[in-house]
Amino acid sequence: MKILITGIDGQLGRELIKKKDKNFDLIGLNKTDFNLLDQKDCEQKIFDIKPDWIINAAAFTQVDIAEEKTELAYLINSNAVEFLAKTVSVYRGRLLHISTDFVFNGNKKAPYFVNDKCAPLNVYGSSKLKGEKLSLKYPGTLILRTSWLYSNFGENFYTKIFNLHKNYNKQSKPIKIINDQFGSPTTVDSLADACWKLIIAASNKKDIQKIFHWSNSGVISWYQFAKAIGEVSEEIGLINKAAPIIPIRSYQYPSNIIRPKYSALDCNSTCEYIDLDQIKWQDALKYKLIQKSILDS
Repeated sequence: MKILITGIDGQLGRELIKKKDKNFDLIGLNKTDFNLLDQKDCEQKIFDIKPDWIINAAAFTQVDIAEEKTELAYLINSNAVEFLAKTVSVYRGRLLHISTDFVFNGNKKAPYFVNDKCAPLNVYGSSKLKGEKLSLKYPGTLILRTSWLYSNFGENFYTKIFNLHKNYNKQSKPIKIINDQFGSPTTVDSLADACWKLIIAASNKKDIQKIFHWSNSGVISWYQFAKAIGEVSEEIGLINKAAPIIPIRSYQYPSNIIRPKYSALDCNSTCEYIDLDQIKWQDALKYKLIQKSILDS
């Protein structure tokens, strides 16, 4: 099976390559090789390669900046996604598009099901939702929503908080983290596993579910996540002493956008469809930090 992966230089793209099935023929393209703003060039490359699947791991993910660069966010997160779905469908290829928990408004008090009503609060979430809707017009499209994605590569909440813990000393100020926004962290390796399992399952089943959710299990706040990153890092000897963490409310954190207060995803239907169990967020975090200690040694 031939698979084309966009956004290969991102954290998910890199992990998909590591975890690929030996029976897959992978073609990974970065934004230089495959610029989603140049649809004519991308179309030619798709027709030349004719992948059975495209995994779209490329996106405009800078939530704050999306409010300022609205047009660009929609071009990449909406228009380009429809373009991929339409182009690959010409020869009955298929698209697996990675989406986000930010398509929900956070008013629910329990994990969101795949068919719950979407009502995004910001440009990033709105552009991702539009990309879902436009691409689902084509029969081969699957949507995989995830939340709070992190890895040891690049910039994300986990790497930023780890570095704050690592560089903390007694003269440093405590770290202030929001404690009234709740969700489920997701390690990039667990998401990559779900992607490959989903492609295999969808390729072999006639009854195709269109939208899926995936995250590690458990619901926590950003404050709880930041505290755990420090505690586990100290426990396994990655840092000498975890920095103190102070919980704050969302209104105390300066931001030009509104984020959902609660965006945990219910993954039960996905677990059943792809025959894969979720990993507890605590176990996933410890494993990721152990990986980091090996990489840094």
